[in-house]
Amino acid sequence: AMGGDERAFAKAANDKGLASIEEVANRLSSGFVVGDAPTLADVCLVPQMFSARRFGIDTAARFPKLTEIERRCEGIAAFSAAHPDNQPDRVA
Repeated sequence: AMGGDERAFAKAANDKGLASIEEVANRLSSGFVVGDAPTLADVCLVPQMFSARRFGIDTAARFPKLTEIERRCEGIAAFSAAHPDNQPDRVA
């Protein structure tokens, strides 16, 4: 590191990226990030939301559309099985 606050940088980068996706989803979502079926955008969204919370971002308040999409994804077996909390090597 170059003496910066890596955690603050990561939080700001997460927030900026998710804010952009929130705008896209508000225009294009019919249940998922783009349209009415899961796409690669949703596959990428779920772990990014998890990461954002690790950095202290209140995703539910800041990104209501993405939170709604994330909840919809969690209802799909493949997403649930892939969630970080459901991995055998997860950090408790």
